Amino acid sequence: MTDQPTTQPVYPDALLLHPTPPEGTRLTENLRIPVRDGITLAADLYQPLAEGKYPVLLSLSPYAKEIQQKPPHWSHAIESGATGFYVAHGYIHIIVQVRGAGLSQGRWALFDEKERTDGYDIIEWIAAQPWCDGNIGMIGDSYWSWSQYHAAAAQPPHLRCICQCDGTTDLYRDMIYQGGVYNAEFLDTWISYQTKMAAWPGPVDGKEPPMNLTYEAAMRPTNSDWYQSRSAWPVLHKIKVPVLSISPQGGAMHARGQLAGYAKITAPKKLLVVPPTGFWSHLRYLTNPALNAQMLRWFDHWLKGKDTGLMQEPEVAIYDTGTNDWRHEAEYPIARTQWTKLHLGPNATLTPTPPETPAADSYKLPDSLAQTLSGKPVLAYTTAPLDQPMRLWGPLSLTLYAASSQPDTVFHIKLADIAPDGTPRPLSRGILRASFRALDDSESRPGQPFHPFTEQILLTPGKIEEFQIELRPLFHTIKPGHRLAVTIASEDIAYSNRQRTIDVQLLPWPVENTVHFSQAHPSHLLLPVIPDAPEIKKIEPPIANIHWPLIAASWMPNTEGWPLKP
Repeated sequence: MTDQPTTQPVYPDALLLHPTPPEGTRLTENLRIPVRDGITLAADLYQPLAEGKYPVLLSLSPYAKEIQQKPPHWSHAIESGATGFYVAHGYIHIIVQVRGAGLSQGRWALFDEKERTDGYDIIEWIAAQPWCDGNIGMIGDSYWSWSQYHAAAAQPPHLRCICQCDGTTDLYRDMIYQGGVYNAEFLDTWISYQTKMAAWPGPVDGKEPPMNLTYEAAMRPTNSDWYQSRSAWPVLHKIKVPVLSISPQGGAMHARGQLAGYAKITAPKKLLVVPPTGFWSHLRYLTNPALNAQMLRWFDHWLKGKDTGLMQEPEVAIYDTGTNDWRHEAEYPIARTQWTKLHLGPNATLTPTPPETPAADSYKLPDSLAQTLSGKPVLAYTTAPLDQPMRLWGPLSLTLYAASSQPDTVFHIKLADIAPDGTPRPLSRGILRASFRALDDSESRPGQPFHPFTEQILLTPGKIEEFQIELRPLFHTIKPGHRLAVTIASEDIAYSNRQRTIDVQLLPWPVENTVHFSQAHPSHLLLPVIPDAPEIKKIEPPIANIHWPLIAASWMPNTEGWPLKP
């Protein structure tokens, strides 16, 4: 075993707690794993009580390995997988902290070249250990999933499969600058707690201070190789091992890029579009029995060679949030999609055809900020009550023809299902900074306008321009009697967190924005309407049993469902 580096804890010894191994496991703490540049990474190894060689599940992220056996209800950083469940089923689980985090040496720099190659080295080191039978898979939610993309793209010989949940593929478009607007809602909190986990427990011989991601992002408002080299999007075609992609609906960051990236993966793959989780994707990933039973089928097939029947099932399984039903599909995006336009019109209407007579709606900032703060729409367009169900499954977009009184502005778009009593149910949202409206037609697809975000082209005040705005994919059937509504604003407090420090200059106020609709300027939604078709195969357990309530809060005092029982 490699010698432990010298540490100088800055916290009292009594607070430097060690993980408690789940029942039926034995823990080897702080293994040192060497990687190619000479540093070592810290790992905790959880094995079955019986000696022997076993297939191994690897989890890799900057998040503290010491907290991973705590209830996931307590921290969103607890995402590495249900250790006790998988060890009880004959797996080893090894949890590794990336370079520069916790007790690992090196410097954390958000998937720089060194971090991207570490996955390969870790996997091949594991394969050479006497407790590994040569079959290795990867497990974990969010950052733990991002690590899987890069490890798989490096093609280590002993990696057999990966299993992701909430794993976007594009750090610029989804993590840092959604629609070209800084993602204060997520980053301002995440950078703080990531920095603290990197610093814990204090100085470690060979560990360097982490990247200042706030500064690096502020210095790079446009997309570039800096972001793309750190993202999985450009290397998805290099993944050769089987991929199980679990995509919770409605999340704030991952679903758009994860689902867009899924189509680029050519390896054997399965897609599981699960119910919305809100803040709690990691909780469902670690505690839902049916979801983990499906994941176990995946690992048993690829790591143990068991015939679980999983690969004979259709490729895609989707949960509809309107009907609360599951259904199999043969592919994603769905081939039989009927791309349907609904046009914005006068009197706040949303109709199949554009208006004959040109019209427009205007709003001002900061005048309309009071409406935003009170939760009222600034501009809203609504269909008549539907007379038959409308199944909307997949990517979607809004094309706006609009003008602004300033050289730049931003459009925040939200989509909702309006019940007969007027209650709105949020379905999707999208963002676009107007100066990033340029498109790459070679990468664009229906419902997926692809903006390079490499250059800002300022507006000519008063000139009508076309803006194609991607919204997050949805999987929802609107019932008869319900209406579909789209709202438009140029501020979203929930996203920007009232973060108007530099944007006072970059998105200047006061501003008046005008949305146009006519035959010449047909502002419209482009919707993925899925017609009825015979079921390919009836959904059966465990997938049929994957469901949970949507909990709006971001703190849960109980520990229901934890630990997950074998």
